[in-house]
Amino acid sequence: MFARSTPQVYYVAPTGRDTNDGSLDAPWATLNHAANTLKAGDTVYLRSGYYTLATQIKAKNSGSENTWILYSGYPGESVTIDANNVVVPPPTGQPPFPHDQGAFQLENVHHIRVQNLKIVNSHNSGLTVRNSHHIELLNNQIENTFAPGIGVWGSDRAPLNNPTHHIQVIGNTVVNANDAKLGYEGFQGESPHEAISLETVEFFEVANNLVRNSQKEGIDIKGASKHGRMHHNYVHHVRHQGLYVDSWWGVLDDIEVDHNVVHDCRGAGFVVSVEGGTIAKNIRVHHNLIFDNWGTGILFGRWGSDGPRENIQITNNTVHHNGHGKPNEGEQFYWITGGLYFFSSNLRNIQVSDNIFSENQAFQIGYSDRYLKQSSDINQVFQQKQIDVSKNLIFDTNNLRYPIYAGWAPDNLANISPINGNQFVDQNPRFIDPKVHNFYLQKDSPALIRTPQGIKTLGAFPIEKPEDFWWKSDFPPNRSVSLSIDNNQKR
Repeated sequence: MFARSTPQVYYVAPTGRDTNDGSLDAPWATLNHAANTLKAGDTVYLRSGYYTLATQIKAKNSGSENTWILYSGYPGESVTIDANNVVVPPPTGQPPFPHDQGAFQLENVHHIRVQNLKIVNSHNSGLTVRNSHHIELLNNQIENTFAPGIGVWGSDRAPLNNPTHHIQVIGNTVVNANDAKLGYEGFQGESPHEAISLETVEFFEVANNLVRNSQKEGIDIKGASKHGRMHHNYVHHVRHQGLYVDSWWGVLDDIEVDHNVVHDCRGAGFVVSVEGGTIAKNIRVHHNLIFDNWGTGILFGRWGSDGPRENIQITNNTVHHNGHGKPNEGEQFYWITGGLYFFSSNLRNIQVSDNIFSENQAFQIGYSDRYLKQSSDINQVFQQKQIDVSKNLIFDTNNLRYPIYAGWAPDNLANISPINGNQFVDQNPRFIDPKVHNFYLQKDSPALIRTPQGIKTLGAFPIEKPEDFWWKSDFPPNRSVSLSIDNNQKR
């Protein structure tokens, strides 16, 4: 028998049978069967309906540079894959554990695209990528998972013999991830990982994703990840931090975090930490809107080993009304508070400029009393660490007294004093209407700085531009590949 060379298009439908030929008129019944059958260049379309999984879906074969494999919901039809009946046993031995796998797993494969699927009720993850490359997850919807809605994993430890790279996670919706109630029998405690987790991934893009009502962090770039961008994501109402960048192990390097919107998270809006890794460096955080979070707007955390962070730029962000969570009994402020908090002192070459920090609880920019152990002159400490705080707009109508206290045991509540930095603007930024989340600037805003080169804008939003509330309507945008029989060309 000669091997076929023409890409095939197959169909799956609730009324199908796996003994069929997979044609439009005689579709298969399960995506499992398709995953065992598809070859490079093939496409499978799932027709409208409800699919109940009996076992995990695991892609068997890979595509190639010019012949990707496509798994897709049929255009204009609703597809739901229910993983509730897939039993996930308790963890044993070394990771990856069963709950770190996915209802739909892409492992040791490449050049595969998954789009327009809805996966619900998973006792592990929804979609998982492990030790794979050139993978695109587009416009999928994941609801109710024990572990991440979407998890992308490279090698667990160095050396990276089989790195995960060239990954796109775009236009997906993740709801109620990290729900401990969906854990394996006997599970107690907090569910693992985050709503969208990328660990030790190189050359990636995480964009246009909606994460909401999840039980831990929203989106986390961690481990020894490198060369990636996290942008235009909308994260709100998650139990911990909204966006997290963390060197859990190894070197985390060259990460861009921009044009995201984060609000109403019970932790901080954005955090950069080194919990157990070597270093986090070359991180650029700009044009993000961070508001109404219970905790700090932007936090340099000191969880775990509190390792070093170097070459980090925090520029042109709008950070408004954060740190207003209810404090613990006997404490004055929430456990992490303020606009930007240098809670860690293990920092070097940090730039904080051209931002707007307004109406945040307790302070707009603050630092831990660990800095004062090095010198009573905070400016001298910042100079030694090459921390540049300058040209920010800093505004607070509450006129809070200082010093104030924030933190948690056993640190005896870190002693914080505010800092303004050089060339700061102390005026109302004059947003158009923050009550309806319109953080564009009025024409007379002091955040518009006139220079010989033109008008320079502080914060994330300009003036005299059509309101572009991209996260409020028709979000996520459709970034999936147009459906066609000819699936030979990568977009």
